[in-house]
Amino acid sequence: MATAAARLRHRMLGFFEGGEADHVADPLLDVVHQYPEEAAWFIKVVMFFGSISGVIISIPCGVFLTMYWADCGLCNRPLRYWILVHCALQMLQAPVRLVFFLRLCHVQRINGNIQECVRQLTHSAAWKTSKVVSIITYGWFILGVVWLLNSTYCKPCPGLYRLSLAVIFAAVARLLMTLIVFYHSFPPRFQGQSAPKPRGANQELIDSMPLIVFVPETKGQESGCAVCLSDFERDCVLRRLPCSHSFHRGCIDKWLKRNKVCPLCLQDLLDVVFCFSFVLVWEVV
Repeated sequence: MATAAARLRHRMLGFFEGGEADHVADPLLDVVHQYPEEAAWFIKVVMFFGSISGVIISIPCGVFLTMYWADCGLCNRPLRYWILVHCALQMLQAPVRLVFFLRLCHVQRINGNIQECVRQLTHSAAWKTSKVVSIITYGWFILGVVWLLNSTYCKPCPGLYRLSLAVIFAAVARLLMTLIVFYHSFPPRFQGQSAPKPRGANQELIDSMPLIVFVPETKGQESGCAVCLSDFERDCVLRRLPCSHSFHRGCIDKWLKRNKVCPLCLQDLLDVVFCFSFVLVWEVV
C-alpha cells in the first residue's frame, strides 16, 4: 500500500514538472530571466484569480442546473449543455492553476530560483494539458456566445439566459483583469526618459527565434540580408525575427548580441516576447 501511494505521489509530482532533457526555448522564460520578480507576481495573480473565479462561477451554475435542468431543456438553444461543459472545463483547470500559484509562492518564500521553477512548470505535462483544455474552452466559449445571440426568451426557464450572460461577462472580466495586471506588472519602460543605450539580447532569447532555409521562389520574403548587405543564396540558413524579417543567421546573431532590435523595423525583441508571454499565460487562465 505504501509503495502504491509513493508511486502515485511520484506520478502526480511528475505531472507538474518538466523533464531535465527538455531544452525547448520558451518566450516566457526570457521575460522571467529579465524581470523575475515582476513575471512571478504576474503569473501568481493570474493563476490565483483564474482558479478562484473558475470555482466561484461553477458552483452557482451547478446548483442552478441541478434545480432547473428539465425546464432548461425546453429552450430553443442548448445553453444548459454549454454552461455544464464550460463549468467542467473551468473545474478541470482550477487545480492546475492553484498548484502553479502555490509552487511559485513556495519558491519565493525560500528565495529559490524563480526561472528554474517557471521552466519546470512551462515544460510540464500539466501546463501543456492546460493549454489544450484552454483552446477547447475558447472554442466552446465562442459557440456559447453564438447560441446566446441567437436565442429567444425562454418562458419555462427565464433564468438560463441571464445565467449564460453572467458566465460570458465573467470570462470577459477575467480577460480585462489579466490585461490590467499584465500592464501593471510590466509598465511602459523608459517613459519620460531619454532614449536608452543599445542593449544586447542573451543567447536564450536569440535561440528562441526560428531558423528557416532560404528558397528564392518564396513570395514575400527578403532577397538579401540587411546586416551584411549581401544577397541570400539558395538553401542558406536564415533566422526569422518575430517581426517576420529574416537575416543571415551569423549576421543577426552578432547584431542581436549588441542590440536586441530588428535592424529593419527597429522593434525591440523583448517587447514582442512580452506579447508572446502574455498569450502563453492567458492560454492557461
